[in-house]
Amino acid sequence: MARNKMEIRQLQRTLYRKAKQEKEAKFYSLYDKVWREDVIWEGWRQVRANKGAPGVDGESIEAIVTSGQEGVMVSRLQEALREKSYRFQPVRRVDIPKPKGGTRPLGIATVEDRVVQTAMKLILEPIFEADFHDCSYGYRPKRNAKMASVAIREDLHRRAWGVVEIDFQSYFTTIPHDKLLVLIRQRVVDGSMLRIIKQSLKVGVEYQGQVEPMRIGVPQGSPISPLYSNIYLNLLDQLWHKRGYPEKLGTTVHRYADDAVLVCRKNAEQALAAFEGIARSMGLVVNREKTRITKLTEGFDFIGFNFVKRPSPNTGKNTIYIFPSKDAQRNIRRRIKYFTKRRAPVTPDEFVGAINQTVRGWVSYFAHTNASEAFRTLQRFINIRFRRYLTFRSKGRGFGWNKFSNKRLYAEGIIYIGSGRIRYQEAPVHAL
Repeated sequence: MARNKMEIRQLQRTLYRKAKQEKEAKFYSLYDKVWREDVIWEGWRQVRANKGAPGVDGESIEAIVTSGQEGVMVSRLQEALREKSYRFQPVRRVDIPKPKGGTRPLGIATVEDRVVQTAMKLILEPIFEADFHDCSYGYRPKRNAKMASVAIREDLHRRAWGVVEIDFQSYFTTIPHDKLLVLIRQRVVDGSMLRIIKQSLKVGVEYQGQVEPMRIGVPQGSPISPLYSNIYLNLLDQLWHKRGYPEKLGTTVHRYADDAVLVCRKNAEQALAAFEGIARSMGLVVNREKTRITKLTEGFDFIGFNFVKRPSPNTGKNTIYIFPSKDAQRNIRRRIKYFTKRRAPVTPDEFVGAINQTVRGWVSYFAHTNASEAFRTLQRFINIRFRRYLTFRSKGRGFGWNKFSNKRLYAEGIIYIGSGRIRYQEAPVHAL
């Protein structure tokens, strides 16, 4: 298994280096690498680790594992891909509620389709990663939200007065297939690879018993959709810089998937008009109702972080602070509430394990920010939830302050969140 991963990693490095060193290089032989046994096995391992619900065929990851059919499935996929007879099934659409109202469609592919798409991504990603601009961070190897927040903070310190918070209107469902394929063909000329890419784009969508072909957009939720999204929006990143807008307009772009901000030093309206012009030429729409120009002293939210400019309590000089956004803090409390009702039919160990696992990831996400107060507030919230649960379980009355002190709660294993220290050590990485 370890050897297979090393071989795949070496293959990816080879593809990346060729694409990075030869900007005009085209790749003629890729499809045969998708159906390599080690690549399909790695695709399965990633799908299994990500878990997820069944697709239209109703087959679950758990059923495949418990029945011992993993090897059979991999062999079947390898044979179908080699014979070029593999066909994607429709994705099952479910509507996911948005925190601020409304829903967004999520496409759930079958397990086998997710394995194949992950195998495709393993081969395609290194090639296009070599072309992606440094201003994008989302769904890319060795780049993450923390790096984006650090880069934005440093950029804001360079005499920025405000930002434009960009909102695309239904981005994933409006990506034009023909224009996306033009960008893909700039690198990929393997006919068999292009055929299966087209098939992954044109796959039908099953919703309320009806199947409709997808003529535009990519389904959110499939393993390869973030890569398609980045390939398309990379054109916007590249055009912004090739036209010299960072210098001419005094505005830089920072993007995480389809979330973007323009950091402004000059006229924000001109910057927004230029951005909107590029987006329009790509067949995309900037939602003017949700796009807004914000002064740094007012603060703005981006991918869960709140950025604001205010005087330092120590020096009195204006500085840029990063906090967990109010929405991010509400969301973590909502998630904890979901499984920590005082009547929850779980043992204390299960209760503690669920809280600790959820909170640990959230704290790690915000550990580099000015999160001390947010961490203390969340700690109080966690302690109250756990204390009420223990009090109810022991048939006690009231809130249990006397019987279950904080010290007792920590002795039971509940997570303790530190004060949160500010660290800005990681620089963006642009290499596979």
